[in-house]
Amino acid sequence: MQPSRDQIERAAYDRWERRGRFHGADREEWIAAEMDLTFDLNYKTVAEYSICEPKPRVLGNEKRPKCRFCEQGPPRAAFSVVRFAVSEVTGNTSLKTREVCDECTEQFAKSIDAAFAKFWESLQPLRGPTSSFRELRLPTAITIPAYKALVRMALTIMPESQLPSFTDTIEWVTNPDHEFDSKLFEGPGSLIYRTYLPYTQGWTSLAQRIEDDAPFPFVQYFLAVDSLIIQVHLPLCARDEDLDGSEVRLPERSFSTGLGSNHQSSTCLVLPLKTGAEQSRPRRFRLFW
Repeated sequence: MQPSRDQIERAAYDRWERRGRFHGADREEWIAAEMDLTFDLNYKTVAEYSICEPKPRVLGNEKRPKCRFCEQGPPRAAFSVVRFAVSEVTGNTSLKTREVCDECTEQFAKSIDAAFAKFWESLQPLRGPTSSFRELRLPTAITIPAYKALVRMALTIMPESQLPSFTDTIEWVTNPDHEFDSKLFEGPGSLIYRTYLPYTQGWTSLAQRIEDDAPFPFVQYFLAVDSLIIQVHLPLCARDEDLDGSEVRLPERSFSTGLGSNHQSSTCLVLPLKTGAEQSRPRRFRLFW
């Protein structure tokens, strides 16, 4: 579903009022309003968690744990401790899960989680102060293993009722042959945002498509820390069969922060998927709204 001109005009006017009725950003307000409306009309949030709460939040059944990736429970699978649902390298201190077994945890730690740690480190310039906003050194792509790690996090926080639509996705995440899998994917791997002001608390969320005929992937995953937000879609979903053969469209969001005249949208960078195990060589980007 696409927003009407009247809807965009109203939303842009609301943004102008939030800016204290300051002029000079009409085009930016219109673009941001259209982006956010497009997303809000097509998606609903089905899971959202802080990753740095004072007390741990543990997902999953305490009495009857079952691994979401190998689908095994005790005694075939061991669950010695609760695991972090989102990688610790992001600063996650509170969001944990009972639904990843010891063996799968070990497999991920040596492969996709290690790749994500390298990718996360390459994005650290986006978490810094806005003084260097115009010129940053960033990766030019996201590797398949790092992308799988993000999808693994999404599957870990997903409502259990939605997992049957992602059996192929789970198999893909656990497949160590990343080169073989890479032939299945083309187009954008992730959207990387830098917000004008940092969030006071890191968060992660899942958004689910509202209507099946919308031209967007069924589920989008978000991970936000400081001024950095990562957005990816979950591939190989059974609910996305109508999109097979078409280019993946990831609807952008404005992620506006600030008050009054400082109310500004984020900047977005599209990173394609990169085949091969090596991390992309960083290049210098100039990012503009």
